[in-house]
Amino acid sequence: MYQETHQTPFGWLTVHSNGQGVTHLDWALNGIDDDRQADDVSRETWKQINNYCSGRQKIFDVPLEPEASPALKTWLHVMRGINYGKTVTYQEFAKMAGAPKASRAAGSACARNPIPLIIPCHRVTRFDGSLGNYGAIRTLSPQDHRNLAIKAALIEHERQYFN
Repeated sequence: MYQETHQTPFGWLTVHSNGQGVTHLDWALNGIDDDRQADDVSRETWKQINNYCSGRQKIFDVPLEPEASPALKTWLHVMRGINYGKTVTYQEFAKMAGAPKASRAAGSACARNPIPLIIPCHRVTRFDGSLGNYGAIRTLSPQDHRNLAIKAALIEHERQYFN
């Protein structure tokens, strides 16, 4: 297993790779820059994350190998199709996945997303436009203001650079 950690404008982030693709990302409250266990996949992912953070990249093009069940992988595939700079409701996301009555399952898929940011679960919101939940920092509640602040910042970042 390989990994690389750096700070972003949205918080500390660690990219994990199995050498073939990104397996998961971890947000943290704090950290230190560490690339001692990096590989080509994590280095390329960080290059693209830096480009995303500066508004130069809207779509990630790195190999992904999420540690997920086949059902979750289906949801994650659909989630990747949510356009940069846009948000959809949990219900709209469920419809995109061909399961229009499965809003709760859509929310669960967002909560279990092992590769947030690259697989953009932050683009899924509640029916009334409020943020809903976000489990970026897994040691915190998905309703914690720090997690919701990351989600809000990602949405605002994309709106700023959307064209």
